[in-house]
Amino acid sequence: MNLKWLIVAILLIAVAASGCGDKDTETYETEDGQKVQVTTGDEDGWCPVGTSWKTSNPTTGEEVSMVYTGTKEIDGISMCVMEYKSTNPDDEVARVEYIFSEDSETFSWKSYYENGTIQSEMTMKDGKMTMVDENGQITEYESNQ
Repeated sequence: MNLKWLIVAILLIAVAASGCGDKDTETYETEDGQKVQVTTGDEDGWCPVGTSWKTSNPTTGEEVSMVYTGTKEIDGISMCVMEYKSTNPDDEVARVEYIFSEDSETFSWKSYYENGTIQSEMTMKDGKMTMVDENGQITEYESNQ
C-alpha cells in the first residue's frame, strides 16, 4: 500500500462521487485479495462529504482509507476537507490532510508521521506555492499570472 493505492483511492472516490449510483457502500476485491470499500456521500455538492474509500489487507490487518470529512472556511474561501490514513508500516506517512477550494486554485496538503509530527506541507494561495519539509526548510514559488 503506497502511492499507487492513494492514486487508486482518488480515482475510486471520483467515480463514487460522480453520481453514478445511489448513496451506498460498494465492496470490491483486488487481484491480490485485498478488499476495497467505497461509500458514497453527498453527491449533489462539489465536496462529497461522507464519501470514503478504504482498503485492507486481510493477512496483515493493514488498512488505508480516505474520506471527505467536511467543509470549512479559511480566509473567506470555502474549502473541502479530505483525510487519508494508513496503518501500513511501509508507508512514509500515516495521515494526509488535503484541503482544497472548489476551483482547486487554493489548497493545503499536510503529511503526518505516525507520531503526529508533520512530514511535509504544501500550500497554494493567490498563485503562490509554499512547501515546508520535515526540517522546516521553506521553498516558495510564484506563478506568472
